[in-house]
Amino acid sequence: MTESQQPRTPSPVPDAKSFHKDGAEGDWNLIPSPMKQNILIRNRKGIENSHMAQKPEDVDVASFMREHLTPRPAGKNHVVPHSQYRRDIQKIKSAKTEALLYAPACALLNKVSKRIYYTYTKAGNALDHADPVLFLDHHTGPPVAPGLHLRDKPDIVGVFGIKKSMAGFFNKKTISYTGVPYHCIITTGEFKPEENERAGQAVSYACQHATSRLDMPGVYALFANVEGYRIIWFDASGVVKSPFVDWDQLALLEGYIRSIYIPPNNHHLWDPTISSPVILPDAMGKGSKAHWTITYNGEEYNDCNPFFIPHAWGRRTTVFMYEGDDHDFAVIKDAYRDDARRFEEATLIKDIHSNGIFPGVVRLLDSGNVNAKDDSAIVTARPADLDNNVIHRTKKRLIMGSRGSKLYEAKSVKDILKAVYDVLEVHRALLKRRRFLHRDLSMHNVLIYPEHSKRTTEGKEFISDPPEFIDEILGESNDYDDRCRALLIDADNSASLKSELMANIATTEDIHKELALRTGTPRYIARSVASGRLLSGTRSTKDFKPMPSLKDEAKEMYVRAYGQDTYDSYEDTSERCHGGVASSWDPEDIPFIHRPDHDVESVFWLLSAVFILAKPLGKSDEPTPLFVQAWKRIQDHSIAATDYDDDRTALLDNDISRWKKVLHPDLASLAPLMFNLGDHVRPEYALLDPRPHPDHLHEAFRRLILEHIISMGDTDIALEPGISRRVASDSPAGQVRLPRPPTDLKRKADGEVPAEGHVRKSKRSRIPHPLSDGVLSAHLHDSAYVWYLED
Repeated sequence: MTESQQPRTPSPVPDAKSFHKDGAEGDWNLIPSPMKQNILIRNRKGIENSHMAQKPEDVDVASFMREHLTPRPAGKNHVVPHSQYRRDIQKIKSAKTEALLYAPACALLNKVSKRIYYTYTKAGNALDHADPVLFLDHHTGPPVAPGLHLRDKPDIVGVFGIKKSMAGFFNKKTISYTGVPYHCIITTGEFKPEENERAGQAVSYACQHATSRLDMPGVYALFANVEGYRIIWFDASGVVKSPFVDWDQLALLEGYIRSIYIPPNNHHLWDPTISSPVILPDAMGKGSKAHWTITYNGEEYNDCNPFFIPHAWGRRTTVFMYEGDDHDFAVIKDAYRDDARRFEEATLIKDIHSNGIFPGVVRLLDSGNVNAKDDSAIVTARPADLDNNVIHRTKKRLIMGSRGSKLYEAKSVKDILKAVYDVLEVHRALLKRRRFLHRDLSMHNVLIYPEHSKRTTEGKEFISDPPEFIDEILGESNDYDDRCRALLIDADNSASLKSELMANIATTEDIHKELALRTGTPRYIARSVASGRLLSGTRSTKDFKPMPSLKDEAKEMYVRAYGQDTYDSYEDTSERCHGGVASSWDPEDIPFIHRPDHDVESVFWLLSAVFILAKPLGKSDEPTPLFVQAWKRIQDHSIAATDYDDDRTALLDNDISRWKKVLHPDLASLAPLMFNLGDHVRPEYALLDPRPHPDHLHEAFRRLILEHIISMGDTDIALEPGISRRVASDSPAGQVRLPRPPTDLKRKADGEVPAEGHVRKSKRSRIPHPLSDGVLSAHLHDSAYVWYLED
């Protein structure tokens, strides 16, 4: 048995005085609206959001007990005489208000818990925790979740302990408990008046409970009123609810409590590799925060700061930062991976670095399944059920030795342009040399100011033919060990075109299906990928522009770095644009796939968002209507299930003068660059005949960005790192922190709930092309699938 499989120790009950009891009052009614909205869209339109849980499932009592609860052991000692509980049940049923439910309910739950506990211990059963499950009336205040600011307020909480150990949290005035730390809570309960049998609020509490208990893959919860109760199971595959049963039917209640002591198969309440947290001051000076110790493959990572804590439902990606000595840091990423997905992130990263360290790509220190105490993988409870949208997931862990900052935390305009130049060179090299397509270039995944742990280079060498990066072209130096100013992370949605890495992909048709998935982050996803079809319906669809030509110093530097032959291979004649001419093909006849130029378009939307919101250092700002409108087009973009107009397209129609009005006045010099980049993003390149180079849009961006950097000379524009322009009329002082999805691999701030998720439309539910009928049959334009897959 390795260290990571040792039995976990009970969560210590801390001194109540050491916690700040300032949680926000109020409840979340039913399931949070973003969850409901995504469930609704997916179920009606066939789009799967892999960050969202499945619609809550109701099952009958017998099925729930068989599939989700631990059965009662044989033997008369485990038979509970219900006569012992009649008085408590009668008090519950006769309660005239909700407030009068709590005391008799806790009394009943604790009697059942104690009997089960002592029966198990007398029989010699090994339990994970030394103390019994103790249910506490907690309705007067929310539990304390250091650093999370959860708003939920469950009526009852369950902890491992005895009343004496919880005395510090007892309020004599209200005769209830308050401020119990969330990391000590193992289950929650919600009570409603007699006429209310809805369990949505209890479901919401269960989901948020999982957010605070990073060591609990799954949780049980209770919903009750004076007439009866139901039990809830929640893990990363979603919510399962039992029927509502009468209080006289206690078998279900006993099974619920029994399952907390000894969980049934595949119901993982505990992750033994994550130990009970310590509460430390937050690195950003915002109160206290829970830090966890993670043990994996014999390595112990102490005081890990969870700086990215997601929604509770779905993939539940959680990211911890470990700070060791002498620049020995680690970024630990836990996620519940859909078993049906074809590509695994760790496998893709290992392949990228298989012939040496690949510059500009996140580096892996360790990876694999996260195992339970019995050495089996931690998985979700329900088997995959495609008909009911149930996804079976396995908990995976990546331990990485790379981190960086978001582009909007850049110190200057030139820093941004150099990072974007380098990340496009990395993306291009990965496509050519590793047949790797990222498919999710976003604010989350393109980082600036990269750092790498010293362990990432121990006993390793860099690849022998790295890409040429911007500082080498300009003849400048930098301090990065791989010369790259950017860091590409997060291969969750990526694809490899190498057959040996394609799990469950047997044919070329399977590859086409995989590349037809709609994958990306809504704000930055390419227009064609968002709609799942080729661009059509406007004159700009075929408004192709010739490849930009370089002159003077820019051309001289380019040719010195890449060679004249490379330059000439992308040059256009007067009749051609990006190597082809506009065809007469109908876009509706050409099935959609994710192409390399779609990822470059994502970089355009990323760059647009960064520059639109960028605030020059020390400069005042008065937002203009055009600025607010432009930002909202990006901010509010979502992925629709049917035909729709992409509002972001209006930015591609901006001329230079309009771009100057969108950008901060001191950034007006960027307007020609944004106009020219947009000109090359606008058309549908699948309509060119012959097909362009797979990296044709990379080339256009490379030339335009290089030309602009050179034109800046020794000048630069300093920016306010992490501060945006005012994006709302009621923003205080005209300056606000940029709305940030909290996946920065450098900052150690509080974890937040991300405002935008990754949408992946799976092969099980993707919207087929109207002419394909879901089958990729051969026809005239099959080359539209494979033109960039060829060697």
